[in-house]
Amino acid sequence: MKKIAILLFSALLLVYCHSKKKTTETKVVKNTVSASKPLEIAQKRWPNATSVELTEGKTIFETKCTTCHGAKNIPTRSEKSWLHEIADMSPKAKLTPEEKEKLTRYILSFREAYTSMD
Repeated sequence: MKKIAILLFSALLLVYCHSKKKTTETKVVKNTVSASKPLEIAQKRWPNATSVELTEGKTIFETKCTTCHGAKNIPTRSEKSWLHEIADMSPKAKLTPEEKEKLTRYILSFREAYTSMD
């Protein structure tokens, strides 16, 4: 009986995430930011930031966040909005404090790099 309940719950979760992904798709801005710009920005804010850390943050974003929410357009949200979203969703995504920090650094650095291109 427990196995059936677990399978049913898993199926419902997959359907929910799949349908949520379709309804939250957004037009994504092309990644025209040079690879070094987000790192420069991150290192101004967090002197110990590394390119490996930002790459890991991007991987977290692409694997944990976009699974249910689709590819969000990072530059279109404010820093305050992203900080709120990361704080709210990190426990739900079961991110460790280190993963949360890498995700935050990636999103905020990419966002600032893209918005500073204007």
